[in-house]
Amino acid sequence: MDNTVLNNPRKRRILNKGIRGYLTSYLFLVPSFLFVFTFMYYPILTALIHSFTRWNLASTQWIGLDNFIRIFSDQMIITSIINQIIFTITDIVKHIIFPLIAAELMYLLPGSRSKYIFRTGFILPMLVPLVVTFLLWSNIYNPNFGLLNASLNALRLSDLTRAWLGDASTAMWSVIMVGFPFISGLYFLLLYTAIGNFNQEVIEAARIDGATGWKVFSKIHIPLLIPMFKVIIILVVITSLQDFVKIIILTGGGPGTATIIPAFTMYTVAFQSSEYGFASAIGTCLFIMIITLTMLNLKFMKTDY
Repeated sequence: MDNTVLNNPRKRRILNKGIRGYLTSYLFLVPSFLFVFTFMYYPILTALIHSFTRWNLASTQWIGLDNFIRIFSDQMIITSIINQIIFTITDIVKHIIFPLIAAELMYLLPGSRSKYIFRTGFILPMLVPLVVTFLLWSNIYNPNFGLLNASLNALRLSDLTRAWLGDASTAMWSVIMVGFPFISGLYFLLLYTAIGNFNQEVIEAARIDGATGWKVFSKIHIPLLIPMFKVIIILVVITSLQDFVKIIILTGGGPGTATIIPAFTMYTVAFQSSEYGFASAIGTCLFIMIITLTMLNLKFMKTDY
């Protein structure tokens, strides 16, 4: 520190006042930091430690890497990982393509009033709890009174009716189709906001140069939307790897292991078999998968915008 500051009483008072102000700010942050540490970082830390143990709440035994070896030798978990890969890839496709189409069409609508009405229509479903949505689709797929089979019967396509969630050949794709037409309010808003913030001068210049609507979309909109795609992919991956509520409500992981995923396996291992150490190891692997996929997404989806 400059000695002139220490030797000047006025400057020293200003410096001390600034330091006291910062200390006050830090003191106000302490309760928030303690809350975050207690309910977020501490559970992550304890889960990491317990992943190396055989823990059933009553006793704890250190077993090293046995839980992780078991993960990669357990056929059910391997199947759940394969299922998870399929679910995650399809989730990324669904939550980029369909909201993007809706956002682009909304952008082309004339007049702010029509845009406001349609935008509100897309956002309102966000108020409905996801559990309600899953229960609704469970009824749609019901083999006895479900809307899907009833519609097929009405169209005289009775040969196509089946127990959609109870048939191993259709269960996974039935779960994937839940939420059709897949226009999530959050991802729609992110893309629509990004499109609305484009530099209109660039787009107008392209149109003057003869660029058609498809050229504008593919050569200008898509490159400018890559940063938003990166955000959406990260959010979808995190949500997909943790989304076991849908599986519990719709299929319970069945039939057999047709729709089982690692998060659901972790839940059943912990709360039905009381193997909390093994469940912690599965949770640790999921955490590593999320971090790895996020870093790969940031590395390979590069952009200069």
